[in-house]
Amino acid sequence: MRTPFFFALVLCSLFSAHAAEPLPPAPAPHPLTGRWSWTLPEKACTEQLQYRANGTRLGSSGEETTQSRYEVAAIPSLLGFYRLTETVTESNGKRDCSGDLHAAPGESVTRFIQFSPRKDQLIVCREESLKACFGPLKRLPG
Repeated sequence: MRTPFFFALVLCSLFSAHAAEPLPPAPAPHPLTGRWSWTLPEKACTEQLQYRANGTRLGSSGEETTQSRYEVAAIPSLLGFYRLTETVTESNGKRDCSGDLHAAPGESVTRFIQFSPRKDQLIVCREESLKACFGPLKRLPG
């Protein structure tokens, strides 16, 4: 005859064996996640962008500050570009480093980004081509 103590011991050993199994590794963040900076070569004006893992972006350029939602492709295309679509959710409506006024809240813009091999720099292009790009933006610490 088996006692309730025996069954409790068996259950405890099963639970402790299961708890000892390692958890699967967390997925690596997208290489875009983080803070980036770019200074226009002909001006002493810096643009800074912070891409958060939750799909939001904070930006400052000259007098302009913006907040956006973004979607970025998980993997690059065959040409090595990641498709990036940003939708401005808030803007102070001021001019950026180039003197331009940008998208009004709710307007989406699609660009294509390409990373350096070490993923510490990126360029931003209008198309999947190196013909109309700016950068490189450099990854900031933290």
